[in-house]
Amino acid sequence: MQFATIFYAFAMLLVCAFAAPLEVRQETVSNVKCTGTKALDFHTSNVALLQICGGIAGSIQKCQGAPKSTTGQSGNVRFTITPVVKGDTINISKGRWEQGIKAAFAVCGQNIPFTATFTGGAAKGDVNVVYAEV
Repeated sequence: MQFATIFYAFAMLLVCAFAAPLEVRQETVSNVKCTGTKALDFHTSNVALLQICGGIAGSIQKCQGAPKSTTGQSGNVRFTITPVVKGDTINISKGRWEQGIKAAFAVCGQNIPFTATFTGGAAKGDVNVVYAEV
């Protein structure tokens, strides 16, 4: 009986050791260009991040009203989103937006200004994003 318990515990340890790690959803970003070297204020950037689409904070999960462009600004920090396809409307979800920002920051550095294209986020395709100091 003890042998079976020890064998089972050892087998579970091996299974856990070689199990595939859980992966966090990463949004695809392209055309990332770092446009500055100085990090913008963390708190101000987070407030601006949630100001897109007239406010995407709290329980709101998606851009409301299908705008043709939108900005989120706080203090001297601004995010600007425009569809890649002219005349398209923005319908980006909060999750896609935040993951796209994280992916762009992974390229340029935390809170470093950038321009990029996020996959999806518009009714007919992708969106261009500008994160800058104003």
